Amino acid sequence: TWRDFLLNKCFTHTWMVYIPHLPRYMDYPDILGMRVPLPTMVQATDEDPLYSLDEVKAAADRLRGVYAKADSSETFTFSLYPGPHKFDLPMQDEAFRWLERWL
Repeated sequence: TWRDFLLNKCFTHTWMVYIPHLPRYMDYPDILGMRVPLPTMVQATDEDPLYSLDEVKAAADRLRGVYAKADSSETFTFSLYPGPHKFDLPMQDEAFRWLERWL
């Protein structure tokens, strides 16, 4: 979420993700939610120093709700993996299966 980025993580991340004035109107989950009903996959890890775990979960819940409200729950996938920031073989396996299904 924008609040988490600003208060906790901006010093660890790039400002390229900041769109001037957008946080007045939308948060990152809202932007991704504009894709509904298009398939969306989000993968995260529970020890990623770039994102606060509670905020990752809150953003996923928000997106899950948006997809459910649009009767598109089956097109949203959120997976939480153990460990630090990574894209390891289990994550890749899941991502490639997802891509084969939806693309």
